[in-house]
Amino acid sequence: MADYTQVLSGTAELDESAIEEFEAQFLLSQEAMGVADQFASYERDIAAKSIAILKYDHMALNTTPLNEREDVVSKAMSDSEVLLQPAEYGDVITSTALSNLQSGGRTNTGAARIVGINAGRVQNRLALIAMDASSRVLFGGDATGLGDMDAADEADASLLEKAYSALADTSSIGMPQAGGEFVCIMHDNCIASLRSGTAAGSWQDVNKYTDASSILKNEVGMFKGFRIIRDNLSTISVGGALGDGSDAYNSYFMGFNAFGKAVSQDTTQVISSTDKLQRFLNIGWKATLAYGIIEQDALVIAQSVKSPNAGLV
Repeated sequence: MADYTQVLSGTAELDESAIEEFEAQFLLSQEAMGVADQFASYERDIAAKSIAILKYDHMALNTTPLNEREDVVSKAMSDSEVLLQPAEYGDVITSTALSNLQSGGRTNTGAARIVGINAGRVQNRLALIAMDASSRVLFGGDATGLGDMDAADEADASLLEKAYSALADTSSIGMPQAGGEFVCIMHDNCIASLRSGTAAGSWQDVNKYTDASSILKNEVGMFKGFRIIRDNLSTISVGGALGDGSDAYNSYFMGFNAFGKAVSQDTTQVISSTDKLQRFLNIGWKATLAYGIIEQDALVIAQSVKSPNAGLV
């Protein structure tokens, strides 16, 4: 008689098709959540305690005409390195054979999907936390610090113009991953502030004369020199030290090489079962990695205010 194995979480020897399904659910979910990851400068070094990411300085501008009879004097390259120390991250869900059996095999595929989402979200959050350490900070409206902010200091066209100027002033260049454009990672509540502006030069004012469909669809796209990317894991200072209880949100304005990711162990799905009757299945993920700012000049943080959303009834 041919061997027959059901896709049950209680067995240590899962069918190959089941493992492939779990991996597919995990990988798709992880990639969908990796918002910031796509803009990281990447370095990989297996089993390394620390990983150095090199950065190169611009060449000096030679504005002297070349002499017809003389060769050009070569310039030495100037570089430096940012040292990142990868640490272990991961999490796990443990399901039971009975729950998987009674759900028709859906418990474990659901667990693989949730674990994949968690892996992507954790790495996304780690990238944003690393960028929060930027020494270049702007504030919405006329504020000069968190304690000075009020409800009027929201994200607007003026804030994006200041961020663009701050990047362009240091000769930062756009990101290859964004078609050579600068990128802004922004919370939906800040994007809502941008979309609601109606003054001259605001997002609505610019778009109503070009493509009204973007207003109808609530799409931001490119604005004031930035490709706007939504990410609701952006850092929030709840209450923001503000008397009116508004929250202060971090937005991340980036050029090429703004931040990097060092990996000594790739993100991996882990499936194991160690109990005596193999009634429990562990579905998890692990990785050894680190994020850090590479080019301070290529990153600007902006803090702006948004009142908390009204509670749903």
